[in-house]
Amino acid sequence: MKLRCVNIVSQDPEKLKAFYEQVFDCKAVELVPGRWELKVSDVTLVFTHTGDKVIVPADSCGLEFEVGDVDKEYERMLAAGIEIPDPPVTYPWKWRAFAVKDPDGNNLDFVQYVGEESETT
Repeated sequence: MKLRCVNIVSQDPEKLKAFYEQVFDCKAVELVPGRWELKVSDVTLVFTHTGDKVIVPADSCGLEFEVGDVDKEYERMLAAGIEIPDPPVTYPWKWRAFAVKDPDGNNLDFVQYVGEESETT
């Protein structure tokens, strides 16, 4: 079994789509009006409108993306104008990471393992 898709509902999915296009430096596809899909490795992120009466609370979704070079991604996103509150940090459990919030307040963590390769197997 593998995760194929994550659906993120929003009052303003077009704004989310634009933000994630900037974060991942690629274009989302609008398959039907108001539904965008953006492929990130083997997982598709879908941005769609929630019902008008449904309020999606901030911090309702947290996504973590493993990257090859956290510092390079941090610099690329800063250069693209993405607001990142803190620089990357290395945690005692040997992962280096930084975090951003999307326009709806959802957390996105970008992580890189910096321990010995044999420690993960």
